[in-house]
Amino acid sequence: MQVSFEFFPPRDNAGQSSLDNAVQQLQVWQPQFASMTYGAGGTSQQESFAGAQKLLARDLATASHITCVGADRETVQATAKQFVAQGVDHFVALRGDSPDGPYVPHPQGYAYANDLVAGLREWFTGTISVAAYPEIHPQALSGAKDLAFLKAKMDAGADQIITQYCYNTDTLLAFAENLQKVGITQPLLVGIMPIHDIAAVQRFSARCGATVPQSIGDRFAALEQTQDKVKLAIDIAVEQCRQLMENGLDQFHFYTLNRSTLTAGVLATLEQPPVNMALSA
Repeated sequence: MQVSFEFFPPRDNAGQSSLDNAVQQLQVWQPQFASMTYGAGGTSQQESFAGAQKLLARDLATASHITCVGADRETVQATAKQFVAQGVDHFVALRGDSPDGPYVPHPQGYAYANDLVAGLREWFTGTISVAAYPEIHPQALSGAKDLAFLKAKMDAGADQIITQYCYNTDTLLAFAENLQKVGITQPLLVGIMPIHDIAAVQRFSARCGATVPQSIGDRFAALEQTQDKVKLAIDIAVEQCRQLMENGLDQFHFYTLNRSTLTAGVLATLEQPPVNMALSA
């Protein structure tokens, strides 16, 4: 099993403390890399630079998100080179979403993520990751077109894929099979987001095209105590990771939300054999 973590730039001193604590607690799991997100249109650009610098200062392999939205090509390239000057050798190349309204490509910018990947590959020799949506991007016309666009990103020079979180494991497994069918053979890192707050995750999922199965909602609804909900969140993520590993998917990218408790709980549990295996040993 290989793991990586996503963090985001904090907005205030309390957020900075949360980030520092999460990074410190999770670093012991020796991630392949840790990524720092990047605000749409560069709205958190300086914070992203500072966040990436903090990860690098801890000797973590650091991936910086970079987007197309709201900037011309020259600006995007200058931003990328500034990250590289810091020591970053890995980009998560994304189209990005407009901070207000539907996405509209910048007239002098990179229209889509495949264009961004191709532009970076003109000079950048490090790792490039791209995003994928097992449940189909909410703006895609069809699953086939979404896969074709992902293939275009890989053909433009991307090295690996990081998925949006998806709580339906069968959907993830079918997605992995479909990648093979269209000739995508690059590594697939499955996005895992332990459920810190079921209501918040349901709201966010409705906006980003992900779904939360009713069965999961029902399991949380049956609980009242916070500690029981924490245990359930860990159990659900562990169940999914184990099923994925049984089917050959063993690279996980945890969306930490700058918190360590749930992710660390999942990883600690995964290091132990399932109860039935332990009893039969």
